[in-house]
Amino acid sequence: MRRYFLVLCLMICFVAGTSTSRVVYREYQHARHDINNLTMVISNFGTFGQHESGNTGGLWWLYSGYWLIGAYIYGAGIWFGTIDSLTGDTLVTIGYGPSGGQFEFGPGLSGWPVTHPAAVIYLYPNNWPPPAETLPMAPQEPISDQDSWCCFNDCDSAYHMPGDTRPIGIEVYQVVYLWDCTEVVDIIFLAYDVKNVSGSRLHDCYIGLCTDCDMGSEGADELSSGVLYGEYVIDDDTIIVDDVAYQWQEVQEGAWPIFPGVIGFDLLQTPFDLEPGQDKDGDGIPDQYERDSAYYWNSLPQWQWDADLDGVPDWRDPSEWPQFGMTALKRFTLDLEPYIDADRYATLAGYNILTGMYEPYDTVIPDPSDQRFLMSSGPFDLDSDSTVTLVFGIMVTAWSDDPPGAPPGYPIFETPDSALALVDDWAQLYYDMYWFLYTGIERNFELRNANCGMTISSNPVAFDGNVRFSLTQPCYVTLKLYNTLGQLVKTLFEGPISAGDHELRLDASNFSHGTYFLVLETPEARRSQSFIVVR
Repeated sequence: MRRYFLVLCLMICFVAGTSTSRVVYREYQHARHDINNLTMVISNFGTFGQHESGNTGGLWWLYSGYWLIGAYIYGAGIWFGTIDSLTGDTLVTIGYGPSGGQFEFGPGLSGWPVTHPAAVIYLYPNNWPPPAETLPMAPQEPISDQDSWCCFNDCDSAYHMPGDTRPIGIEVYQVVYLWDCTEVVDIIFLAYDVKNVSGSRLHDCYIGLCTDCDMGSEGADELSSGVLYGEYVIDDDTIIVDDVAYQWQEVQEGAWPIFPGVIGFDLLQTPFDLEPGQDKDGDGIPDQYERDSAYYWNSLPQWQWDADLDGVPDWRDPSEWPQFGMTALKRFTLDLEPYIDADRYATLAGYNILTGMYEPYDTVIPDPSDQRFLMSSGPFDLDSDSTVTLVFGIMVTAWSDDPPGAPPGYPIFETPDSALALVDDWAQLYYDMYWFLYTGIERNFELRNANCGMTISSNPVAFDGNVRFSLTQPCYVTLKLYNTLGQLVKTLFEGPISAGDHELRLDASNFSHGTYFLVLETPEARRSQSFIVVR
């Protein structure tokens, strides 16, 4: 398949990933996530899913002991677009351009040289954590079995393609999560925080994900589609799927040991669609109060504070706020691809660049060809020094109603989207539950420690224990007990309480043997403490 590079500096950047040149160009760095069924190459310059050499795919899937020949992504990256309020110019910065592997980000924060020692990929546990004194926005505690974090920016014009494009003025903080457990062993999660460092407000912004999913041995017979909203009944369970784009093949390639699978991308978190006076998600809470803890405390009964029962109050839970979702899904090929910023911005906004017509969703299955797609969300404004977040899951799974040469246990699905539904259900649940399901509730809560102290004695607990905690000011307090899956076991206390030291009896006589987490929450913060019940 065709691949060519348009600019000499980009060739140098991709050579940086090869084994012969990595010492010289180490600042353009790659790393591999590899602890579950998916192995994927990431970078610190906006591209992911592309091999370190820059000229072949970089995401592989292990199924039942088979490393399937070929890759599921040739390359991918985020796109961010805006309209210059002074000139009216459309500006788009890309993390990956399918026509030639272009990228317009450079490693590190704005103003850093690419050789800055902190402008690297931090991969748990190898060189974790990122230095807090240099990168205060970076996480210090891992969430998954193999976190990574890096930052890059578009502020140097040398990163950008010649012609009509120029920097927007954004920094991007990328985090990747993988778990090695049955439910999500075929999923990789990526989250991007995009910060406006331009010094002025950015107007009519869109954020998107552009992918080139060359499956198998890079034939040109991929198909692609999307699901805006769908309900799938599988094993008597109704599964809801939304904001998903996916690609697959219907012809087995000779080099593959089994029928190729399907790859899907689910936008789990997009920019928030909050407009005063409206209730976009129909939950009875006006948009302007979705993130206002005082509104919940003063206007709603406590049973309405945590709609998804994940232990996180809704005013802190992005999964409970109205979002734009996937506002466009545009499909294109090498012969019809947005090369310039005006066309790229129009594609992000959902327009057909040939006709100029607004056609936001290309979901009708096309003839097989070398398909690429862009899924995006917007428009929104982004204030100076403000951040917008995009979170998505990459999912690969098996499908076929008649899989030739399939090993025992190969799942049978008549359509690729129905096969994705089961995997997507877990991806959505992990995000909705604040990543609790496997890591447990303790690590997540420790990232949000309160300005209060709490101890449990004795620990381990046989039948009775004492909980001591202190408050710096009077407030409304809840004290809840959770198991290792993040499920609420019991509420020990709730109500207003004075400042100072307090002590409560912990009756564990009816608890099973195992680990539990006690969570103390005030309107502003929370603290957790683990303990063990022994029998």
